[in-house]
Amino acid sequence: MRNCSGRWGSSTMRVIQLARNPKNYTCRSYLILGEWNQLTDVNTLIDPGTDEYILAEIDRIYTGCGKVPVEQVLLTHNHFDHAASADLFKQKYGAKVYGWVDGPGVDSLLKEGQLFKAGDDYLEVIHTPGHSSDSVAFYCQSQRLLFSGDTQLRIRTTGGKYTKDYVQTLLKLAQREIELIYPGHDEPFESDVRSTILTTLQNVRQSEVI
Repeated sequence: MRNCSGRWGSSTMRVIQLARNPKNYTCRSYLILGEWNQLTDVNTLIDPGTDEYILAEIDRIYTGCGKVPVEQVLLTHNHFDHAASADLFKQKYGAKVYGWVDGPGVDSLLKEGQLFKAGDDYLEVIHTPGHSSDSVAFYCQSQRLLFSGDTQLRIRTTGGKYTKDYVQTLLKLAQREIELIYPGHDEPFESDVRSTILTTLQNVRQSEVI
């Protein structure tokens, strides 16, 4: 299994990219576990998606003896394709759901800079408005990885319109050491991540900023 640094070998938190329902439009969901499934690890789900499709896969994964398969759900934003099934995880596992704004199933609101134990490591909440005003990313400093949600980090051409908030989001992320990105819909990528973010920032700045 690939570890959270995007490479094969020993690490701490494990990131499992769950399969998507081919019949429904939904996001990519990520299950985070500790390396050894210890009792102190916090099994965490990033974005549960549209429906119950991933529940069966989660039930097949060994998530630790005597442990709840999903203890907390972190939402990158409250759009339907990312958050609609949050209540299902509360009902089945008693998971606590966190989002930047209140919405269906949300138990508690996220705050900028807040740290969450996920698996056996920690994720920092970064507010990343642009795609939506409630968008956030989750950053693991020790592993230099980012769950980016729907924040677009690969814009290869100029043109179009972008908000000032989005420019600030790109500036914020460009200051982080990021080597691996888990997006909300695309495949994870770890090639030239910093230069990709900087190129995106440059292209956005050369476009119309409103």
